[in-house]
Order: sequence, then C-alpha cells, then structure tokens
Amino acid sequence: MSGSDSTASYAELQRLAAELSVSAAAWRRAVAIAGIAPGRADWRRSIDVFLLAVGVLLIVVGIAAFFAWNWADLGRPAKFALIQGGIVVAVLLAWWRGLDSMPGRAALLAGAGLVGVLLAYFGQTYQTGADPYGLFFGWALLILPWALIGRQAGLWIMLLLLANLALILYWTQVLDPPGGPWQLSMLLGPLVWIGLTVMNSELSSWLFAVNALALLAWELLAQATGARWMQGRWFPRLAVAVALATVVAPTLAIIFVASFGESLNLSMLSPALYAAATAGCLTYYRRRHLDLFILTCCLTGAILVLTSLAIRFMLESVGSMLLLSLLLIGQVAAASWWLRDVARSEERQG
Repeated sequence: MSGSDSTASYAELQRLAAELSVSAAAWRRAVAIAGIAPGRADWRRSIDVFLLAVGVLLIVVGIAAFFAWNWADLGRPAKFALIQGGIVVAVLLAWWRGLDSMPGRAALLAGAGLVGVLLAYFGQTYQTGADPYGLFFGWALLILPWALIGRQAGLWIMLLLLANLALILYWTQVLDPPGGPWQLSMLLGPLVWIGLTVMNSELSSWLFAVNALALLAWELLAQATGARWMQGRWFPRLAVAVALATVVAPTLAIIFVASFGESLNLSMLSPALYAAATAGCLTYYRRRHLDLFILTCCLTGAILVLTSLAIRFMLESVGSMLLLSLLLIGQVAAASWWLRDVARSEERQG
C-alpha cells in the first residue's frame, strides 16, 4: 500500500473493497479495525462537495436568468461571446486544476450546463424551428464526450435527466401529442405537466426502461471496474427514484381514474413493472448491497399504493377516515421499524 505500511488509508480501503466486492458489513468492520472511520474532516469535505455542487447550479441558473433579463439590451455578438467565453473558461479551469480535483469537476459540470444555455440561445436567435426535444437530445449528445472523459457522477446524472426530458418531449410532441386537460396542465407549471404526462402507461414503461438500464449498467460497471468515482451512491439512488416514480404514477392513476371510465392510455403493465422493480430493489439492496435510501424509496411507493387502494374502496364516513388514518400510521411505523432493524442487523454483523 502507498504511504505507511502499517496503516491503510480510507481511500485505499475503498479501492480494495471495490476490487474484492466486499459486503457492507465487511467494509464497516475493515474501517473499524483500521481505526480510520470518517471523522470531522471527512464530513466537512462532504459538505463542501454538496455546497460546491449547489453553487455551480446556482451560477448556471444565474447566467441563464441574466440573459433572460437583459435580452433586449445585449447585442447578438455580445450574447454569443459571453456564453461561449464562459464555456471556454470552464473547460480551461477544469484542465488547469485537473479533472479529478473538486474545482476541476465543478468547472466541467458548469461548462456542461452552459452548453444547454448556448443551444437555447441559438434556437431563440435564429428561430431554427426545431422542437424542444431536439434541444435536450442535442445537449445530451454534446456533453456525452465530457461525461466519458470527466469521470464524475454529476455529468452522468445530467445526462440521465436530459435523456428523460428528451424522451418525454419527443413522445408528447411527435408520437402521441396529448390534448384537452393535459395541455391545460402546463399552466400549473412544468413539474405538474410532466407528472400528468408520465401517467401514460406506455410512455412510463419506456422511461422506466431507460432508468432501469442506466441503473443496471452503473452497478455492473462499478462492481466490475472498481472505479473509485463510481462508488458514490448519488447516481443509482436518483435512477431508482426516477424509475419507481415513472411506474408509481400510472399505477395510482389506474387506482383512482381507470375504474371511473376515463379514456386514458393506462394498462396493467405499469403495476407489473412497479411490483417487479420494488421486489428486485428490496432484495438486491437489502442482501447484496445495502442502501437504506433506496429501501426507503421502495417502502414509500408501497405505502402510496396501499393507501390509495384503501382510499379508493373505503366508504365515505367518519369511521372510514379514522381507519384510513390508523392504516397510514401503521404502515409508516412498520416501515420505520423494519429499516431500523435492517440497519441494526448490519451493525451487529459488522
């Protein structure tokens, strides 16, 4: 081992654990034996990384807001020069500080965000007539080499989100444009519109497939290569959360809407995918690779579905409302007890 021969470093233990595919319990035992459990400095570094990521996001959003506010006062050359100059500065900063350093990763992530700002401005300036899904698809293609070279989860998370948005927009603009109340939902904001659009079982199945495949590829590559930058849990947790959300939404729609005869594109494929995904995640992330966040997402989805079924078939009376409240409290209590028991059992095994 590098450094001292008698004491392993935290980073070296991480590398060995990834190469040997050790369990979570064995990893905690190794850290305890080495006496290098994460301390105040490690927590401070994690907080620094989080705040840096938030800062990068706010900078990119601030630049976009600056152009939106000063759109009429800035000339065309100035707009292009400022955006492209920002991309060049971000790339040069990443090259100067190194792609593996925290400032270098932040700069590369900011540059990838500015690429989207540049594409949006280009479309507004020259009125290319391209559909919005082309913006997100082109954005993802342009930053794909950056993600391959940059070796950071942040860029891959951006790619995954862009792929989801491009698929949703392509579906709603080309393959199956919604009408009626679905178009009115855009007045309530993009998040409400996306949530209602994903209730389409066919679209939600494709979105589920995209996120599930991304999760599977990440977990297999992280285990096979042992790459240190892939050992973080941000990407798999986001992929699981999005995948479950895409099949929970149409499942809830089937419970509340389909039985009333509404003409929606709903099918039993969504509940089947939801049940299979929940069972698979509960098994894998409980026995093979413990992740309490993902287990919590699975239990939250189950509580939503079971509670919705109870609401759908219960009678509208005071007693039924009391029964529903007790059912919800019981589900939350049981889920909390099970998660705590899982965490304690892993600590005992360690």
